[in-house]
Amino acid sequence: MMSLTTDEMRAVDEKAEKHFGIELPQMLENAGRNAAFFARESIGGVKKKNILVLCGKGNKAASGLVAARFLHNWGAKVTVIAADHPDNLKKWTKWHIGTLKSMYVDVLYPTNQFAFADTFKKCDVIIDALVGYGINRPPTGFYESLIIMANESGKKVLSIDMPSGMNPDTGEPNGACIKAKWTMSIAAPKRGLMEKKAKEYTGALYLCDIGIPPEVYELLGMKYENPFDRNEIVKL
Repeated sequence: MMSLTTDEMRAVDEKAEKHFGIELPQMLENAGRNAAFFARESIGGVKKKNILVLCGKGNKAASGLVAARFLHNWGAKVTVIAADHPDNLKKWTKWHIGTLKSMYVDVLYPTNQFAFADTFKKCDVIIDALVGYGINRPPTGFYESLIIMANESGKKVLSIDMPSGMNPDTGEPNGACIKAKWTMSIAAPKRGLMEKKAKEYTGALYLCDIGIPPEVYELLGMKYENPFDRNEIVKL
């Protein structure tokens, strides 16, 4: 299975958007929907289940918020904890939080930290959408705190794309790092996820399709074999 470095994945994302017109919101929607599908199948349905989504401020967070929307639609009791102040959220993250609030989904911020412990205690599963492959430094502040709380909660964690806090190129933790039961990587696995030492943090590793054409990889000179001919989510 082909794996990509951080720089290679950035090139794929850029080529898909600028050359093929596949806009970022489409890719985020596809990733989030697949995360919701995976969560539903993994815990045997989500109706009346308590699902906690941890989000940062960037694109990985936006995918987690898309997942939150689908899970809410399917009957789950969803709570979102944002690790950043609302003013710091990127465009699509802010957009999707607005959608969730209009649906009366609970969204907690650092100013609501008094409620964090109880939220972790009550949840059935956690979706990790805190830190994506584009951030290669140790988590700090509420990002670090939420990673530690997730790990100490004993709850099952689904990490979107990669466990938050992991170095995407080496598979080593950059300080605090989510220990997931499942990791659903997006489009192509990041190089570090395939390292043996990453297994402690990734748990079972999966890959999901977000609609990037094989021609993107071909134009970038990457040897690509499409794994999605039978299913949009495959086990690695």
